[in-house]
Amino acid sequence: MDRSRSRRGFTLIELMIVVAIVGILASIAIPNFIHMQTRARRSEVFVNVKGIAVAESAYYQLYDDFVAAATSPTTPLDRKAYPFDETVPGWAELGWFPDGQVRCHYRAQHFPNTNGGWIRAVGTCDMDNDNSIATWWMDFDPETTSGSSQHMVLRPNSATGAQGRY
Repeated sequence: MDRSRSRRGFTLIELMIVVAIVGILASIAIPNFIHMQTRARRSEVFVNVKGIAVAESAYYQLYDDFVAAATSPTTPLDRKAYPFDETVPGWAELGWFPDGQVRCHYRAQHFPNTNGGWIRAVGTCDMDNDNSIATWWMDFDPETTSGSSQHMVLRPNSATGAQGRY
C-alpha cells in the first residue's frame, strides 16, 4: 500500500467543530421560530375581534340595535384549536363565524345605558400555554354614548398590556 498518497476526508475534530456550529445555530434559531409561531397564532385574536366589531357595525346599521353573544367556544384555554360553537346564543343572530377552528374564546358584551349603549367584542387566549391569559377587545360605540369606550380601537386589557403580549 502506497502511503505517499494523502487520504481525503474529514478528521474527527473537523466533524466535531461542524456539529458544534450547527448546535449553536440551532440554539439561536429554534427559540426564534417558536416565538414567531406564537405570534402568528396570536394574530387570530386580532382578526376575529375586528371581524366581530365589523359584524356588530353592520347589524347596527340594519337594525339600530346590538347583539350580545355569549362566550364561544367553551373549551379549555390552551393553544389547541377547537371548533367554534355557532349555537351559543347571539352568534347566529349576529351572523359572524370564524373561518375554521379557533384557539381563543370570543364574546360580544353589550353595555346598555340611557343613550342606547355600546358593544365590546372580546377575545381571550393563552397561546403559549403558560396560564397567563391575554385578553383583547374592540369597542363599537357609534353614537359615543360612553366616555369609557374607545370606538373601533383594538386594545389589550391592562394585564395583557403589562405583560407585553403583542
